[in-house]
Amino acid sequence: MTSCYQYILFSIILITACQGANKAKSTEGTAVTGNTEASRGTGPKYVKSVQFVYPMKGDTCRFDQELEILYANNKRYPIDSAHLFFNQRKIATLDSVTKKYVFKIPREKCGTNTLKVIAFHPDNKQGVATQSFIVKPEKAPKRLNYKLIKTYNHATDASTQGLVYIDGIIYEGTGIKGQSTLRKIDLENNKTLASLSLDSRYFGEGITVYKDKIYQLTWTSQKAFVYDLATFTLQNTFDYSMREGWGLTTMGDKLVMSDGTHRLYHLDPELFSVVKNVEVYDNNGPVTNLNELEYINGYIWANEWLTDRIVVIDPETGEVVQELLLPNMLTPAEKAKLDENDDVLNGIAYNEKKGTIYVTGKHWPKLFEIKTY
Repeated sequence: MTSCYQYILFSIILITACQGANKAKSTEGTAVTGNTEASRGTGPKYVKSVQFVYPMKGDTCRFDQELEILYANNKRYPIDSAHLFFNQRKIATLDSVTKKYVFKIPREKCGTNTLKVIAFHPDNKQGVATQSFIVKPEKAPKRLNYKLIKTYNHATDASTQGLVYIDGIIYEGTGIKGQSTLRKIDLENNKTLASLSLDSRYFGEGITVYKDKIYQLTWTSQKAFVYDLATFTLQNTFDYSMREGWGLTTMGDKLVMSDGTHRLYHLDPELFSVVKNVEVYDNNGPVTNLNELEYINGYIWANEWLTDRIVVIDPETGEVVQELLLPNMLTPAEKAKLDENDDVLNGIAYNEKKGTIYVTGKHWPKLFEIKTY
């Protein structure tokens, strides 16, 4: 009789243990299913729960400014924590009650900068808000002085759009439909060694030399020509998406192009595709009408169209760090023969060996060699 009771008791224990094991196995299976669903993209549910209070869209701030970033949330969605990003880089993790963060704006990028906040809520919900604002330099650019080294003759039929100096030779690109050319000039002897006329439908613009090739833009045709430097034989053409072609220069393994706005475009020279674009600002705001370009010692020098001003630009941040004013290069009599609305300062070339710069203008009778300090 005792053995019978023992057998029954043992059976009950065994059944209970098996049921527990099956339950645990069932629970384990449910967890696996849940993980699989998460891996298949059932991720967070996004809700409209947060917005920026400051800065507002279009607000203008300055480099090195202590920016007080403030965001607010809908009280229907309590916050567990939040991540704050500046130009896609995480700068802070905030707790459930902190909605304010002070951030020193780095000297990273002029023009449009972006903030983003990601708020994490219970029940796997997230709120996301972005805000763009403007950043400009806090100081005026340094004013450069110059010393005149030498004056050369310059062809008055040349509506200068691009200028490059290499070993005693000036390469010049000129504009106006039906008159646009590419020229090779012996500087000391003022002798044209070669000249190529563009098709009359094209208005020639900026030029630059990259390796053994010379590139030439056109104004509104959105087409660039690539020639052999030695023979001016056409080797390639590129179409570009920028609205207009203005200035062009070479910066290491990239080209840099202007389009008459306040933007500079870094280009792949093999594809003529945009690698990135940079907005150009000084302490007063965007610097527009950027025209002929020259890369000199780590900076982009640019003529500001319709002015006597050359701006010196950090090519990575877009900040105008220096400026050169050249208001009286020509005599009053020489100026009187020019169209004041078009025949303006345009053309910058660099003599690396001497550390001097050549400047001229559209239809100017002279080209000047200067040294800045």
